[in-house]
Amino acid sequence: MAEKTFTRDQYLKELPEIVKNMDGFRQGSNKSLPVDIHLGDMLQEKYGITQEDYFKAVGFNPKVDTMENIYSMPNPELRWLVPEIVREAIYLGMREAPFYPNIIASDQPINGLTAIMPLVNMSDANPARVNEAETIPLGTVSFGQKSVNLFKIGKGFKVTDEVRSYVSMDVMAIFLRDFGVQLGYAMDALAMDVLVKGNKLDGSESAPVIGVGDTIKGIQYRDLLRVWIRASRLGRQFRTIIGGEEQALDLLDLPEFKLRSSGTTDARLNLKTPVPNSADFYIHGGTPANEVMLVDPAAAMIKLTAKQLMLESERIVSNQTEAIYASLTTGFSKMYQDASILIDATKEFSTNGFPDYMDVDKYLTGIIE
Repeated sequence: MAEKTFTRDQYLKELPEIVKNMDGFRQGSNKSLPVDIHLGDMLQEKYGITQEDYFKAVGFNPKVDTMENIYSMPNPELRWLVPEIVREAIYLGMREAPFYPNIIASDQPINGLTAIMPLVNMSDANPARVNEAETIPLGTVSFGQKSVNLFKIGKGFKVTDEVRSYVSMDVMAIFLRDFGVQLGYAMDALAMDVLVKGNKLDGSESAPVIGVGDTIKGIQYRDLLRVWIRASRLGRQFRTIIGGEEQALDLLDLPEFKLRSSGTTDARLNLKTPVPNSADFYIHGGTPANEVMLVDPAAAMIKLTAKQLMLESERIVSNQTEAIYASLTTGFSKMYQDASILIDATKEFSTNGFPDYMDVDKYLTGIIE
């Protein structure tokens, strides 16, 4: 239907404006938040056709056409497709290998390079016993704020004239995904830094570190259960574990994770404080040595984005290459300090237990004054 309404020339005439508008949406402004928009989405909304059908309509075949073909075609508007194809390939790589999308509660667009995030302290809001005709006492819920700085993450790469001339855009996109993977790994590093250290320079938001029952044996299943039970009582679900390769091997080698059993026990105990019967383990070198981190992705942190993935390019005549630069402005904000915790295999739990703010018993025993 759309192809009957619009001719090839009409499609091409509007292409530069479409790409410029998308870049405007991605950058955001003082009046609008940045939006991650893709060419396929825009074409579907504007013309009601898929990206594949659009390419056919304008005479572009990504399986055959190279970057040089596009630049040398008589219709100069076609070159506006190049950054969109490159961006989409990088974006796919950013979403595939890195794990940060799985440990955040949400991705929040913002304006500016600094975000003001709330801090809420409920510690003095416990209920009290109220006798007949007595006044209900007031507690306090203190509110604070912290400043979260965002960073520009970027990288450039050069495309030689040989690649421009002989490699189709489809094949080139396969290799560009690896470039996106590297950008995603940089995002993982930022996320891990916030999980471990928090956003405050004084370290007051650092993840708590607790020990194990036996430092000779290291982290055992019982140590995981201890954290899972406490977290569940606090309303947290630590179904995500992050650690290095050695820590992953040690946990996978625990009998609880590698041995199969059958039959039933003589008696049955149903734990009504639920603990996970499975967990996801992500390997990352940013985890401190001999430690694993348990995370509740729904409460640990959020991602803040001031500018979506942007592309810029320039021709470098001296060495006959095309330089392409990809960048985005983003950061992470820690939400709840008890939503991520480190277990250190070299420390004793008896002297390195849960911090006071994870002591749920004091709220249960002293909740009614």
